[in-house]
Amino acid sequence: MLGARVASAAVLIPVVLLLLWWGPETTAITAAVAAIIGTHEFYAMAVRSSFRFRPFEIAGYAGTAAFSLAGYYRSPALMLAIVVALALVNLPFSLLFSGKEVTPSGVKTGPGFNWLISVFGPVYVGLPLGLVALIRHDFNGKEAIWWVVLICLGTWGADTGGYFFGRFFGKHKLAPKISPKKTIEGAIGGIIVATIGVVLVGSLALSIPLYWTIPLGIVLSIASILGDLFESWMKRRFDTKDSGKLIPGHGGLLDRIDSFLAVSLVTYIFILFYY
Repeated sequence: MLGARVASAAVLIPVVLLLLWWGPETTAITAAVAAIIGTHEFYAMAVRSSFRFRPFEIAGYAGTAAFSLAGYYRSPALMLAIVVALALVNLPFSLLFSGKEVTPSGVKTGPGFNWLISVFGPVYVGLPLGLVALIRHDFNGKEAIWWVVLICLGTWGADTGGYFFGRFFGKHKLAPKISPKKTIEGAIGGIIVATIGVVLVGSLALSIPLYWTIPLGIVLSIASILGDLFESWMKRRFDTKDSGKLIPGHGGLLDRIDSFLAVSLVTYIFILFYY
């Protein structure tokens, strides 16, 4: 399993970094493709689950890709409009075509639940990736790409540090009911590694003072851990182990970008505050 994880990472990380580095156009396209795949995996988990949700998938795919287009054109207002449009478009579908299923727990998954799943999927996956496209296109010169690199290091540092620290030093479970393999020691290691990466990029490439980069690194690494735990919680609710089988050793794409989504959102909020 470790060999497959390393091999997949060795292939995917350089490709992703190249596409992000290439320019705003390739970043937006990459974000849109990833958003569609991630939303598809989310919908597939919802449909396969014991809740038997029936999301309006076509509208979801269009909406989740539209977030990246809005990001490319640097329009947060358009992103908000997409959220509203998704809510409105999915409403009649949910009312007219959603059946009323009863789950083993006795909960009826009728139109309201299907509407929520239909809207939440593309917003959860597409909006943060759209913000990455926006960040990549919202600055002149080389500064934009370094913000994206900072997001990647905040995510991958927390994941890699958490994996290896947990593997060699992990003894105390972090959230056993959600993700049994995660440990407190792994989380601490992930925070340390991610913070170092964020401090290096933030200080050297973005000229951000240490009194900002250190807390930013800590916050982003915590966001990465929480993003991963949130997706693990969803998978447990949907009665599935992985979001898909796209990436050997890792599972689905959503299993790989769950932390990235949270870190992207928090980074964008920081940028708004910092500037």
